[in-house]
Amino acid sequence: METAAELRQMEDRHFITIAPVNGDEYTDPAILHREDCWDFILTDASPWHREHLTRLAHLWDQWNVEFFDGAFLAKPHILLDTTCIPNALGDYSRIGGWGGRAQIRIRESLLRGTHPNVRRGPAYAEGRFLFVSDVLLHECNHQYQHEILGIEHSNSYIAHGPTFRDKCNEIGEKLGLPPVRASKRRGKDSDLPSCKSWPHCVRPKRYYRGAYVRGGVRSRATAALSLEQELIQLRKKWSKEQILETLQDL
Repeated sequence: METAAELRQMEDRHFITIAPVNGDEYTDPAILHREDCWDFILTDASPWHREHLTRLAHLWDQWNVEFFDGAFLAKPHILLDTTCIPNALGDYSRIGGWGGRAQIRIRESLLRGTHPNVRRGPAYAEGRFLFVSDVLLHECNHQYQHEILGIEHSNSYIAHGPTFRDKCNEIGEKLGLPPVRASKRRGKDSDLPSCKSWPHCVRPKRYYRGAYVRGGVRSRATAALSLEQELIQLRKKWSKEQILETLQDL
């Protein structure tokens, strides 16, 4: 990950490249609008947003070259916000909230540590950023489907179907990750993890440095509370000695 000095250097860097068309500057208003938004983010956004969005912008530039052959003309709008589906970590929209093209939303609570799938506190901040980076990589694949392949996401299977799976596996091979299947469980690959949860579902357990809580902090707390309640009820029926004797026989 970048140092503070490197982040300051990135703030001064012009990330978006406008591709020339027939030797002329690219003048698509939607692309230029994205450029203007990033100019603001990298110089005038609030410090917290500028810090995290600058790092995500740097990753997007790197991935555009390494994973997508530089095919994208410009970064999408990347918002740290809530998503349209309550349990979604991020989402991609062909048309953003203000009518521009290519919008990625990532749950702000994942970075702040208030989301049930991540741990709070500065000790887990870098792990949370790694988790959010993977959310962005997943949504970049949707951007690739839309802007490069021209695929319309008309339903969940198309969004996480064979073309999405194939790109996940192509990128995953470069990252040393196991393969995934399309969202529908079928055929010889039915036992593989679904690309719907890629790349989180194939990352090594310790990759997120303990920041990721599979199933969610609240789910684990609820399970612990349920177990405690069951033990209280058990104590009403059995003595402590009977419980210990039964546990020894298991």
